[in-house]
Amino acid sequence: MPQKPDWSEFYAITQHASPSALLFKALGYVQHRGRAIDIGGGALKDTRYLLEQGFEVTVIDKEELMAQVARAIHSVKLHFVITAFVDFDFPKNTFDLASAMFALPFNPPDTFEAVIQKIKASLVPGGIFCGQLFGAHDEWSSNPDMTFHTKEQAEKLFSDLKIIELAEEERDGKLANGTPKHWHVFNFIVRQK
Repeated sequence: MPQKPDWSEFYAITQHASPSALLFKALGYVQHRGRAIDIGGGALKDTRYLLEQGFEVTVIDKEELMAQVARAIHSVKLHFVITAFVDFDFPKNTFDLASAMFALPFNPPDTFEAVIQKIKASLVPGGIFCGQLFGAHDEWSSNPDMTFHTKEQAEKLFSDLKIIELAEEERDGKLANGTPKHWHVFNFIVRQK
């Protein structure tokens, strides 16, 4: 079971990192670059990129550190809320893009399904939802406060959307700070019908 992460270290390491490769890929499917939500935005590397691409961006994260980083961006197109995902009032039929890079597995199992349904409902028709789910073989899978999926569960989760990509990846790798970790991940890009 992982120790509670030192988010200040993670923010310092990732703040100036390149945007997520999956986000780059997902943007190729976005029909209109209007409004986006960055779910679990962390140090806002993806948020900055979305702003550069012309999106109006809402970012949510439960860590106060995110607000400090967001205030330094000084953009009228950036809105940020410190909140747990389950407590955020996702506006219906609003976002052209919902991005959740390595964030969703940190949502506890008892509210996971509700959060996913809220995200889906927040997408405009044709809106894109992208991110990762952690698989059952992930090194952290014994953590009861996190959510993990089998491939069948992942497919069922997105069965009401058009699945553009649902790619399973299992490998030994590292955390942002270099700590070794066994990853089992489902990278997904799905479209609201």
